[in-house]
Amino acid sequence: MSIGVGIIGTGNISRAHAKGYQQSGQARIVAVCDIDLARAQTAAAEWGVDRVFTDYRDLLALPEIEAVSVCTWNQAHCAPTVAALQAGKHVLVEKPMAATTAEAWQMVLAARQTDRIMMVDMKWRFMPELLAGRLAVAEGRLGQVYFAEALGWQHRGIPGGSFIRQDTAGGGALMDNGVYTLDAVLFMLGHPKPLTVSGSARAHMGTRPGGSWRPEDFTVEDFGTAYVRLEGGITLFFAHAWAIDFSDQWQMRLAGTHGSFEIYPFSSPKLRMTVGGYGDLQEVTPPLVEGSMEVPYAVGKFVEAVITGAPSPVPGDTFLYTNVIFDGLYESSQTGAEVAVRLPG
Repeated sequence: MSIGVGIIGTGNISRAHAKGYQQSGQARIVAVCDIDLARAQTAAAEWGVDRVFTDYRDLLALPEIEAVSVCTWNQAHCAPTVAALQAGKHVLVEKPMAATTAEAWQMVLAARQTDRIMMVDMKWRFMPELLAGRLAVAEGRLGQVYFAEALGWQHRGIPGGSFIRQDTAGGGALMDNGVYTLDAVLFMLGHPKPLTVSGSARAHMGTRPGGSWRPEDFTVEDFGTAYVRLEGGITLFFAHAWAIDFSDQWQMRLAGTHGSFEIYPFSSPKLRMTVGGYGDLQEVTPPLVEGSMEVPYAVGKFVEAVITGAPSPVPGDTFLYTNVIFDGLYESSQTGAEVAVRLPG
């Protein structure tokens, strides 16, 4: 069986989606769409596609398309996703899921009402180390988890382009790359509900000269930190920076009453786990399952779910927890006070 696929938005990330569809052997790209016709035509030529559109509604009208990838900028994730679901298509939408919790909730409702798959392309969900961490927590090997850390320091990683503008991105470093560590930790914990957020989000580097962009175009944060209270008595420290004068450092760590779990995705070793009590704590090596933290692998999981009718590999109803925390963090940064947050619905 081979499914017909459309790709909405033909910027850089769409190449990874196209590669995933091509490698799956079970999907064919039928049409592409981009508001920039020349860019859409270039992508179509690369992928051997004949149908090119500048309005995603024209693409969604094609009956041979069963699924779509939404690879637009963040502020344009919601509308085409909802329209695609209502047109009976399955959807793989890029991270972050949406620019706001309200938009993310619209997307979740559309998926429920249409009984279509909506998957967020969070490639880290398939990282073997992350899957091992989720299993360790679920099995109670760490005891009662009471602290979590989701941290990403990039030395010089400001992307420029649409990523640095509020009107297109909806948020900066926190939503762009911070979402990786934040979602990873929430996933390992089994998605406890966020209760309160106290945070700060600022632009310290992007508004200064020296980059490849115009500082006056920089309207999002490049640095942010947050203290998040989660149900179950868990506290979470979350932080990310596109540019900070530290060495690059990415880590997700959990501390429990009977051990800890640490993931360093770009370092060696990637994983450290301890189990035991105060006097007999020891390092252990948890078993890893097959997986990958690359986009084509996640795309393959989406195709597999569409063909088999399996549930969404990365459903929106829990992924929107990240949006809830982002909204609370931005509000807290503006007000200078801790913010109580609620899940929609």
